[in-house]
Amino acid sequence: MAPLDPAPRTPAWESAIVARRYYLEGKQKNEIADELGISRFKVARLLDDALAQGVVRIDVALPDGLDVELGDALAARFGIRRGHVALAQEGVPTTDLLGSAAARLLTARLTRDDVLGISWGSTLTAVVDAVDELAVGEVVQLVGGVASAGLEVNGVELLRRIARSGGATVRPLHAPFLVGSADTARLLRDDPSLAPTIERFSAVTVALLGIGSLSTGRSALWTELDAPARAELTRLGAVADLGGSILAADGSIVTADALDRVIAIDAERLAAVGEVIAVAGGEGKSDAIAAALRSGLVDTLVTDSATARELLADPA
Repeated sequence: MAPLDPAPRTPAWESAIVARRYYLEGKQKNEIADELGISRFKVARLLDDALAQGVVRIDVALPDGLDVELGDALAARFGIRRGHVALAQEGVPTTDLLGSAAARLLTARLTRDDVLGISWGSTLTAVVDAVDELAVGEVVQLVGGVASAGLEVNGVELLRRIARSGGATVRPLHAPFLVGSADTARLLRDDPSLAPTIERFSAVTVALLGIGSLSTGRSALWTELDAPARAELTRLGAVADLGGSILAADGSIVTADALDRVIAIDAERLAAVGEVIAVAGGEGKSDAIAAALRSGLVDTLVTDSATARELLADPA
């Protein structure tokens, strides 16, 4: 029995006519079908043929300074929504790289309908430094302050600078990050001076947080704890601080008596935020970042390319 003849090749001109209407004129497939008197399924086939025959060539221009491939690999590995990876640049501090990348992301992501929740620290200060103007309706401080933080990195100052750049309503949290007792923390959370801000935690649509590393001591909360409390957290396997939520290496929430003294958004309300953006990178941070990604609390990570490779190389 003679072999069947191969399906006839679609003329390139026919694919080109359909491709021009679809890609250049922005017409829908059903519009093209009606105009040319063919089925919508044939339109779809002709578009596929246009790509296969080289009639249409698609070139994606990648944004400068970002490694999209590494970002996609991070998202797939840890099951997060987005990995935003800044390419390392000679002579540019990692904090500045992260600040610039996160500022561009926030500028594109936020609208006047959003309520931005923010912690504080040197990395988030770099983000605010890199923002020209931020379109956001309201900014809420999610974490109390510490006496050791400089004026330029504390939460109230960051809120003031964001408001100045875009005219947002600000909700400062005029309270310490860590107080002397659990009873004091409960009283402060209910105090009329703090309640209006704490009540707005539930309204936050986008949260911007740093990630503290307990093993390296690069955590504001860790520096505030006394030696017995640190020893207890170490015994419990704590490695990361995400907006006051303390995490073990597997991403689980660590509970301890000392943490009842924290004034910050709790993990339950953080999990309810529409998008949590964590900004962290640099030497010694990968273990803490991995824990934060495994927690399920982070939707988007902004990091640097060296840290991204460390995270992907981790066999755990």
